[in-house]
Amino acid sequence: MKQDAAAFLQFCVRLYSQDGMRAVCLDLQNSLGLNVNCLLLSAWAARLGYAISAELWRDLQHHIAPIRESAVLPIRALRRQISKEPKLREDLRAPIKRLLLYAELRAEQAEEHALHNRMAGLATRATAGQGLLRRNLETLTKLEPRLEEFLRITIDSGLLDERF
Repeated sequence: MKQDAAAFLQFCVRLYSQDGMRAVCLDLQNSLGLNVNCLLLSAWAARLGYAISAELWRDLQHHIAPIRESAVLPIRALRRQISKEPKLREDLRAPIKRLLLYAELRAEQAEEHALHNRMAGLATRATAGQGLLRRNLETLTKLEPRLEEFLRITIDSGLLDERF
């Protein structure tokens, strides 16, 4: 099984594209302030048998802070601002929004790459699977009902067990 950052990026795309996952992730991001890439990493780590402690989550978030603060969040804010700008005609606004979305996604991929590489070097080994996914999420954030939907979609996807 490929365990490199490129495989993680592919896993993220596949998991995020599962029915309902986008909406769940964006809700968790917007309402609880959770980093979607950290949610996806919790599933990838569980798939590979890596336990992520609360201390490691803090380290990972500190590690990606420069990418997040200088690229992901400013680009996202600008994209949202452009979306609401009444002075721009829609025929001008739409292409700008597409370019900003592309830039935001590329910045998030840089964040995913950094998360993966740091996690793979520091996480401890554990038994892979659903229990580890729950444990990784518990150490990331307090488990609450909205996270149950993330768990359900992830488990139902079969991606925790699939080999590619």
